[in-house]
Amino acid sequence: MKNLSSTLILILLLLSLVPLNGGASQINIHIEGPNVIGVNQDVGYKVYVEGFFSEYKCGLIISGINLTGASPVNELIKSSKQGYFIFNITAPSVAQTIQLNFRVYGMRNNKTIGAIGDRILKVDVKEVMDIKVKIKNVESYEIKNVKLSFYLDGRYIGNTTVDKIAPNSTESITYKWVPEGIYQGEHTLTVKISSEGVVFENDLQTYQYKFYYGPPPSYDYITYLSWGLLILVSTLFTLFYFGRRGRKAGPAPKWKK
Repeated sequence: MKNLSSTLILILLLLSLVPLNGGASQINIHIEGPNVIGVNQDVGYKVYVEGFFSEYKCGLIISGINLTGASPVNELIKSSKQGYFIFNITAPSVAQTIQLNFRVYGMRNNKTIGAIGDRILKVDVKEVMDIKVKIKNVESYEIKNVKLSFYLDGRYIGNTTVDKIAPNSTESITYKWVPEGIYQGEHTLTVKISSEGVVFENDLQTYQYKFYYGPPPSYDYITYLSWGLLILVSTLFTLFYFGRRGRKAGPAPKWKK
């Protein structure tokens, strides 16, 4: 009798380790990637899957109000025995909030055995701001790997590297910044050069100016700004306007059967 009881207990324990059909809780999905991206930006998302299966399939569907310029436009499915996927997407050309809909299937012998896990990631797509500066090489030799760092109100927001700049020459640099964590009001943008022998037009290695994000508070404030900065303010007002528009995420995804 004791042997029979021990055998039944062992069978129950073994059954508890075997995934049952339809158990979405048997699959855990972890996603790595930005929650804020720029229009038309190419971005990669990493998907990690934890489960008890010998193989997995993962599908991605992008949903949104206007997916013009977005990729992929249809469901994209990938397979992996390690439960690791990389999905490269292109953001739509219209600012909005999109949804990245991931669906993972537990597989065995190249067949879905019923376990499905879903994960949705909401991503804000924003208009990109072009930060344009001019740098010059004051030396008589070529300088390579010139790094420019950008700061908003003292907070680091990114960098870009110029491969090389010829002797005694000037280069125009454009850094594409996706506004994030910025509030309506006056801000200070700072750009710094880390390479010796390269300066801005002001002959310094630091360039700084102020701008107002959102509708300017008064006409007097506008006349205080230079014309060059008015262009920047106009751009930022456009970004502010589109950033405040509706956050509808579009229709629900239609998965393939």
